[in-house]
Amino acid sequence: MAQDTFNISVNEAPVTREGAMQVFTALRAQAKANGISGMSPEDINKEINLARREAEA
Repeated sequence: MAQDTFNISVNEAPVTREGAMQVFTALRAQAKANGISGMSPEDINKEINLARREAEA
């Protein structure tokens, strides 16, 4: 089966603990704003599997 390829742009700036925590905090706030901050691992896996099935269709 052929795999699709994609490109990822990487910022070459060094990663710091402070910067990583800022990003993590921002992602948590975004999840809360979208109403998905309380998802269990099982809920997350269901969402991933659903997205995969939809992509295959």
